[in-house]
Amino acid sequence: MKKRLIVTIMLGKDPSFEFVKRSFKEYAKKVNADFLCITKPSSILKPNNNNNNNNNNNKLFFDALFQKISLGDLSDNYERVLYLDADILITPHAKNIFDICNDDSKLYMFNEGVLSNREKELELISTRLHKTIKDKNYFNTGVMLFPKNNNFLKAIRIHDLEYFVSKSNWFDQTYINFKYRLNNIPISSLDRKFNRMSKDGDNENRFEANFIHYAGNGYCQRKNRPILILNDYCNLYNYSLSTKEKITFAMQYALERFKRLKNKLKLF
Repeated sequence: MKKRLIVTIMLGKDPSFEFVKRSFKEYAKKVNADFLCITKPSSILKPNNNNNNNNNNNKLFFDALFQKISLGDLSDNYERVLYLDADILITPHAKNIFDICNDDSKLYMFNEGVLSNREKELELISTRLHKTIKDKNYFNTGVMLFPKNNNFLKAIRIHDLEYFVSKSNWFDQTYINFKYRLNNIPISSLDRKFNRMSKDGDNENRFEANFIHYAGNGYCQRKNRPILILNDYCNLYNYSLSTKEKITFAMQYALERFKRLKNKLKLF
């Protein structure tokens, strides 16, 4: 069995993926880990639920979320697995997360519940667990360092998943928070530097982090995210784009913007 794997899911043609992937590959070499980029959705079990309109408007995005909750099988071949969302840049000075978070019996994620109100999501989890959750712990799943011999994401509980898809704003994240509680997985919060999301206007300090997470509209409007990731990559890695790379990026960015606009127009 191999020791370490870094895995991400990149479905579609987002032009920032190329630069995110480069930062992941550099980090994998640095921490002596294999790297896996999933680019095609597998035939995993999905709920039959039409209440969430986004399933139709952004199929690839939701395919990626369903793919995320089926990562448990990777633990069959690796002792420890680090999952990273595709909207994260790893900085060149990033420290070794495997060495710092060295208790391989624990699941490591960043506890965003202590910073943001996640009462609605915790109430949904309480309902499915049939017990009241007294703490405010709700973990962001953009960065997950799985424990050794992890099994809690192997079997998808389809009825529970359908419940969270229909009621949660972040169904994949809330489902994973539900599963670790259901299975009593020991968990520890990552330092914020390993999942640095925008908060309280401190955007300019993001370069001090190990992992910069460009989730939602935190650092910029979502439509501008690929451009910001590109600029940040070039800044961090002192990289200059070739003419071909500039043209390719611009064409892919324009195409993705057109697809999103087209999907929005279908609503009317």
